[in-house]
Amino acid sequence: MLKVCRPLLILHGEADKVTDPSVSKALFEKAKCSDKKLYLYEDAYHSLLEGESDEMIFRVLIDIVSWIDEHCPKNVVFLD
Repeated sequence: MLKVCRPLLILHGEADKVTDPSVSKALFEKAKCSDKKLYLYEDAYHSLLEGESDEMIFRVLIDIVSWIDEHCPKNVVFLD
């Protein structure tokens, strides 16, 4: 991970019992790229898009889509 330098998005539930959130925090800190984002979701567990409240799932999806939008080229023309 020390050599990877691409846009990086990390999502983690702070109540995760499978993988400790400190692992994602450490990964974020060690990543050399400047274009990185870490979202920690209070009271969310391991599977952020399954088994969580609709409100939490919606919040996570908004964060993902927003991050993708920020990293997509603007004014893209699609050909038929």
